[in-house]
Parts: sequence; C-alpha cells; structure tokens
Amino acid sequence: MLEEIIAGFLSLFSTFTMDTPHLSRDKECTIGSGVEKLDRQSALRDDETHTEYGTFLDETVFSTKLEYVQIEGDEIEVKPTFRQSLVRSLQANLSMTLAVFLLAVIGMTVIYFDLRTCDLCYEWRNHNNTIPFPVMRFKLIGDCIEGILLNLWFPASLVILFGWSDFKRHYASTAYVGFVIGLMATLYLTFLLLFGVYDTKVVYRVPGNVLFATGLIVGSLRVVRKVREIHPSVSYSDVQIMTVVSVEFLTSFLIAMYYRYAAVSWFNALNNETYKFIVATLTPLLALLPTAICKHMALWRSSEIIEPQRSFVLVYFMRGASITLYRVMQADFKSVWLFIGLSLFSGFSYVFKTATLSLRNKIWARVIKLLRNTCCSRLRQLPINTPHSRRLKADSEIQNILFENNTLIISQAYLVLYMITSFELSDWAVIKESLIRLAIGLAIEFFFHTLSIFFHIHWYNIPIPRVWSQCWRRHVFANAVILVVIVCYFTGVLLSVFQVRMSESSEVYIIRNCTLPYENWR
Repeated sequence: MLEEIIAGFLSLFSTFTMDTPHLSRDKECTIGSGVEKLDRQSALRDDETHTEYGTFLDETVFSTKLEYVQIEGDEIEVKPTFRQSLVRSLQANLSMTLAVFLLAVIGMTVIYFDLRTCDLCYEWRNHNNTIPFPVMRFKLIGDCIEGILLNLWFPASLVILFGWSDFKRHYASTAYVGFVIGLMATLYLTFLLLFGVYDTKVVYRVPGNVLFATGLIVGSLRVVRKVREIHPSVSYSDVQIMTVVSVEFLTSFLIAMYYRYAAVSWFNALNNETYKFIVATLTPLLALLPTAICKHMALWRSSEIIEPQRSFVLVYFMRGASITLYRVMQADFKSVWLFIGLSLFSGFSYVFKTATLSLRNKIWARVIKLLRNTCCSRLRQLPINTPHSRRLKADSEIQNILFENNTLIISQAYLVLYMITSFELSDWAVIKESLIRLAIGLAIEFFFHTLSIFFHIHWYNIPIPRVWSQCWRRHVFANAVILVVIVCYFTGVLLSVFQVRMSESSEVYIIRNCTLPYENWR
C-alpha cells in the first residue's frame, strides 16, 4: 500500500506543474476549455503509456497463457488451469534456485578474497593486538582493488541499463571516470598507510565516500550529455534525465552508509535477542520509500531514454543491501527457532503482499475516488496494468527471488568463512550447522516463492517464467554486479555482527596468528 500512496502523492504533485486554465475579465471564462485541455493531455499521456511500448506487445515476452481476446464486443479472460500455473511456477523457481548457486559461488569467492586481504587478521585486531606492517600493506592492496570495483559499479550498471553495444559506443567514458576515481581513492589510502593512520578511525573514510559520490555525479552528467546528443528531441529536461539516472545510485549509497555506520552498531549494542529480532524485521522498511519513488520514475519518467525491458535496473538494487543485512542478522541468532521464525516472517510477508495486490489496488482506487470528490480534484490513479508495469513487475520479482535466496547462502558463508579463518576449530562442525540452516531456509524460501510466482501467473498475468527464460543471463549478471558491490562495501561491518556473537559466547576459542595469507593455505 505504501507504494500506491507514494505514487498517488507523486501524481498529485506532478499535476500542479501542468498548465492551469487562466481567468480573464475581458473574455469568457476558459475553465471548461482548460479542463478539456487537461483531459486531452491525460488521454494523450495514457495513450503514450500504452503505445510507446507497442513493440513489446508483439514480443513473446507477454505471450502468456493468460490473454484477453475480443469476442462479439465482450472481453473473455482465458486463464491457464491451476495445474498449468503451478507447474510453470515450480519450473521457474527451480531454475532460479539453480542460478542462485552460481551467484553464491561468486559471492563466497569475493568474501574469501576480502577476508584474506581487506579484513585480514580481523579477530586479531579486535583483541588490540598489533598488526605487522607487511600484513597492513597486503590489506591495503585488497582495499585498493575493492575500491576500484566499487567505483566501477555505476558503469557496470549502465551496461545493463543501455546494453553493451550502446554502452561501448556512447557511455564508455563513465568507466574511465570510475577507474580514475578508484585510483584517487587508492592514492589516498596509500598516504594514510604512510602516515600510520590507515584503518584506524571512521573519520578517515569520509574523503573516500566523497570521492565515490563525486564519481556518481560526474558519471551521471556524462550520461545526460550523451543522451542529449543521441536523442535531441527527447522531451525531458536535463534535470529530469539527471534525476532518472542518478537518484537511485545516490539514494542507495546514502542507505548503505546508514546501514554501515548506524544500523549495524545499533543491532550489535542490543543484548536481548527479542529486541534483535524486532530490529532485524524492521531493517528492510528503510528501502520501501526510495524504492517506490524509483519505481515511479522507471514507469513514468524514463521511457524516452531507457528501454522498458531494462528499466528494472533503476529499481532492483535498492533492496539488495537491506536484504543482505537482514539475512546476516538472521544468521547471527544462535537459536534455530528464531532463524526459522525470520525465514517464515520473510516468506509470509512476501506472499501476503502478492496475494493482496488486487485488493490493495481496489482500496486505493476507492480512496482516490473519494479524494477527487472531496478535496483533490486533480488527483488521478496511474494505470497499473500496462505492458511496461507488468514487465517491470516481472523483472523486479525475479531479482527479489534471486536476492532472497542468494543472501541466505551468503550470510551463512560469512559466518563459516569468518570462523574458520579466525579461530582454531573444527571446520566440519561449523559447516555442518550452517548446511542444516541453509537446507531449512532454502526449503522455506522455495515454498513461498513458488506460491508467489503462482499468484503472479494465475491472477495477475505477470510473465515471470517467460521473462526469466529469455533474459536469465541479464538478470544473473545484474544480480552478480550488485552482489560484488555489497560484499566489497559491507564485509567489514557485517563481520562485526559475528564478532559480537563470538565475544559474548561462553565458549573459549583460540585465535589464529596474524600472518600473511596463504602461508597456511586457509
């Protein structure tokens, strides 16, 4: 419902920027003609909403079993049977789950690289032990590599947003910008090491964050300039193009900083597991508002410069950090029942949101009608069943399913790799417990995701299986990009969740010596 409310307010705000009818004492009142003008504009906009994606109506992406056919002036809905919808949802969910394991391998590889470079001797340092200079130098190398990868996030997203051929022809300069910003961050970290303050205080990270934000803004300005050159007749202003391209990245960056420097510290400071449970369940709520705003822009403010089948890039990574943090908090609970409870809560809320979509739309339509008749006569409900909206919904749901499953595995990988690289203990004992939790969590997610896909297919005509079968490479690559970014940015702070858990444990663990990596091949 929050997304519908935000869309309504955005719709109301946009109407106040339109031309209003003028009043004149010398001429006849033109209110009627003004209203007719607004109606024509509204009708034209609605027509464009459907016609500008006319090519996609001919594609097989939307050739699902759920079709609308015209017979003697009546619309008859031809639905697939219950069994057909269930089989298709099972097949699609199974295929996505298999793809998740490939993504998990990529994520675990990056986590292991981080633990052996950037966060080398993490537990050793937390016990106020001195880290040798050769180890600090090796940590710097890892930090520099990850810094460059983080600054290449924007151009990598542009590859997905515009396609490789268009990116190479028009937007390759953003990759140079990201690489130069990454080198500047590397130079800054090198000076910190030379002056003996590298990796000591949080305040020394501020210049790196400023450089990153600067790279996003400069890259976005380059995109605006190129869009003007490629599409000189586009109706959007430079500010609108800049907003569409940059807002989701800058907002995600701000949310990520809040999670890194505030939310995790708050979670670690809590001693009661019930309070931790509540904080974990509330963590994803922060991303709801910016996600709804970016979804609105992707649907109604981007069609002239971005192809509809790629517009999900403006939305999908918003929830990535919140889901990852949620899963790590879930993995922190020692009680398997709390772990199962968080999995059930996540799955049930996901299915409940899907199952009540039609009801929420009807309620919101009544609310808008009531507001139009009372105070907000210019408020209107945006179309909710356009080809673009259905395609964006399918792409977003695919990314959500990949994120939910992938982060569940990654969170356990964090715990296992942290423990076996930091302490002298039996590897199999740690791996066995995590495998049990993974089996339980993935089974719960598979059940609820199958139900959700079934509802989308059988009730809402959202072509999730067809979109996945045709564009799975794009979705896997998009998910891999944001996964690498999340691991590079959040690993250090996410490890603190498990570090607090180990420090509060009654068991005694022997910390491994702080040596250069690969000396003991761990």
